Amino acid sequence: MPPWGGVPALVLIMHYQKGSGCNTLVDGFAVAEALRAEDPDAFEMLATYGSNQTRDFVSSRKDTTQALDASLCVHKREPIIQLDDAGAVRRIQYNEVFRTPLELPFDVFPRWYAAYTKWVTMIHDPKYEVEVDMRAGKMLVFHNWRTLHGRAGGRASADRTLIGGTVTREAFFSRAAELLEETEGVDVRVMGTNVKH
Repeated sequence: MPPWGGVPALVLIMHYQKGSGCNTLVDGFAVAEALRAEDPDAFEMLATYGSNQTRDFVSSRKDTTQALDASLCVHKREPIIQLDDAGAVRRIQYNEVFRTPLELPFDVFPRWYAAYTKWVTMIHDPKYEVEVDMRAGKMLVFHNWRTLHGRAGGRASADRTLIGGTVTREAFFSRAAELLEETEGVDVRVMGTNVKH
């Protein structure tokens, strides 16, 4: 089901070149806010303590036709729910597939795991899920720091071929800064740290 955003992608793009399938999308911010409302302790656990994740971008792409022979591992230990300075949800970083052993204090683990179990149940609740049928020629673009995504098992055609792409946060904000300078005459270097992302 939904990924953890191991690639620091702000925007994720999927284009079906051939065949068909079904993608499941979940608004992670909506689930986080629902969790905050109904179980503040669970919300606090998932916003405070990290969830260990490791993704090897080579071995996790065994379905590719490319001849990849080097490893590229990304290790993360970030909270599933990440907040800004005002306490608003700014990013969801979660993946069921790339979890690795946790490094939590023993006294914290039972509460954290109960919160994690509740989170998993909520993101799989149909009231938070939207299914998007995909077919050749269709493109799906979404905010990868907010939207959890996955492919519905067993619903892809045998000839499914998709091309994915990512836009990193840095590339997005860099281009936005260039456009501000070009169109508005704003020098973002002068604005300095007052710029909020």
